[in-house]
Amino acid sequence: MSFNVGDNVGPYKIIEQLGQGGMATVYKAYHASLDRYVALKALHAAFGEDATFSARFQREARVVAKLEHPHIVPVYDYAEKRPYLIMKYIEGDTLKARLNQGPLTTEEIEKVVDSVGSALAHAHKQGILHRDIKPSNVLVAKDGVMYLADFGLARIAQSGESTLSSDMIMGTPQYISPEQAMGKKDIDNGTDIYSFAVMLYEMVVGQVPFSADTPFSIIHDHIYTPLPLPQSINPKVPEPVQRVLLKALAKERADRYATVADMVTAFKQAWTSAGMPMKGTTMTLPPRPAQTHPFPTDLPAPLSQ
Repeated sequence: MSFNVGDNVGPYKIIEQLGQGGMATVYKAYHASLDRYVALKALHAAFGEDATFSARFQREARVVAKLEHPHIVPVYDYAEKRPYLIMKYIEGDTLKARLNQGPLTTEEIEKVVDSVGSALAHAHKQGILHRDIKPSNVLVAKDGVMYLADFGLARIAQSGESTLSSDMIMGTPQYISPEQAMGKKDIDNGTDIYSFAVMLYEMVVGQVPFSADTPFSIIHDHIYTPLPLPQSINPKVPEPVQRVLLKALAKERADRYATVADMVTAFKQAWTSAGMPMKGTTMTLPPRPAQTHPFPTDLPAPLSQ
């Protein structure tokens, strides 16, 4: 059963639809007893066809709701009968929208590196993977604070257990790791490190490393095609930064950084060692080509207040 604007769903009244993707639809809703807006993420009905869905959804929702970090969109509540998650509603825009406006300043790049990096590091310490790191899942609030969104469908990296969508390849083609693209089940922190590094590549170089007309072509490139050298696309990229991106985007997980914190430290050291301060300057990037997304990239992250 779908939700409609004006519906009362438990204690929440649906105000408007914010976005829709392959796994869920996100609505702005009002919680009268607390007098606040929230983001309601309703999972599609197909998930309920899995006999073990309810137990897995409950387990995941409880664990994800325990993620408390200043740069992670918090989960407030959930329901199983008509499965949905209730999250903080953040007024602002996505990092994807900001990238489409033009090159980031180095200060903005530093803020993304610190905010997303610390959020991921915290989740990994709790045994939780995100599995779908991309600019549309990074929210930029009106006060400039950045939040990593959409942990609600992440898998939990504990004892090899999988949660929601165990038979699906989660992730977006332009940001998917090689092992994710191959459908491997032994996913670990290296997958998030790779996807985060694709975001760093895009912010610094001016485009994602692999983009093609079909999802299959992009996935094939992540698995088999050598990474396009950042300096071959944007000569302004400092050599030390290029080396960090090459390591972080290695095809083999063992060749990448061991932790997100290691990658963040290496990236910032490379930037400053190249004589480029992290504040007050802007990279000179080539024009950003139009990016096509031939199949659903899951949800636009919920926006808020």
